[in-house]
Amino acid sequence: MSEFSSAALLAMLLSCGAAYAESIPLIQAHGTLQVPVVINGRISLNFTIDSGATDVSIPATVFATLTRSGAVSPQDFLDKRMYRLADGSGEISQRFRIRSLRVGKLEVRDVIASVGDSGGLLLLGQSFLSRLKSWSIDNERQTLLITESTTSRSPLIVPRAKDGKGAGDWVRVTAPNEPEAELFVNTASFQRNGNLRSLWEKHVFPRHTETWLGKWVNYAVDHWEFDCGEERAKLDARTDYYEDGTRWIADSKLISSTAWHRVAADTIKDGEMKLLCDWQPQEVQAKTLQ
Repeated sequence: MSEFSSAALLAMLLSCGAAYAESIPLIQAHGTLQVPVVINGRISLNFTIDSGATDVSIPATVFATLTRSGAVSPQDFLDKRMYRLADGSGEISQRFRIRSLRVGKLEVRDVIASVGDSGGLLLLGQSFLSRLKSWSIDNERQTLLITESTTSRSPLIVPRAKDGKGAGDWVRVTAPNEPEAELFVNTASFQRNGNLRSLWEKHVFPRHTETWLGKWVNYAVDHWEFDCGEERAKLDARTDYYEDGTRWIADSKLISSTAWHRVAADTIKDGEMKLLCDWQPQEVQAKTLQ
């Protein structure tokens, strides 16, 4: 079994830095308070904050403009989902990924958005708001107060590495030049909730060695959950990046192996689970390392 390096463990322990907070002036428009939002670093639009909206919502006319300009590409398209409207009816909407969504100086990457009615509003919904540690509106000052979360990550969209070789938050946990595949974990993606742990990992394959769905695979990024109490694991999100530049994105509804299964001893999954299940909050670890 390949062992986790001490650098990987240290990086994971230090991944929780101080949260960033900001106060952003709001704009009074059409009887609502709106906040300027920059999409994919290319276009600035005023959004209405709607904590009742599941996702960020983009009207169909605006979405068409974003696709024509190249701000949103076909590779950003996800699945279609049924959304419940305020009157109780349902509507099927196309979902897509916003690679970068910036409010003030705070940037959140890989935000899920949906396409709404052409006459609808630009809504800043929970797919963005839930990624913050906290947010509130100061009505007297007409400002939006936001605090960045150091741990929150989208459960369906992969965190973006700075390149395909494990830079940024990706840390190698297998030996260099592994003949089958190199394994990296994203230390910033690690989360805990009671007995549950989760993280993103990336498998980089040597060129022309793996074929999936009839295409050569460059690398794959998976999201795994671990149950420390029952020593189980499950795969609940996946993205396959092919050598021809295309990719396949899926959440748990499109993955056939999402059921919990027991973790076999002396395997990579066993090593990951032991490390994650032994993880302690930063202040406790600080005392341990002294």
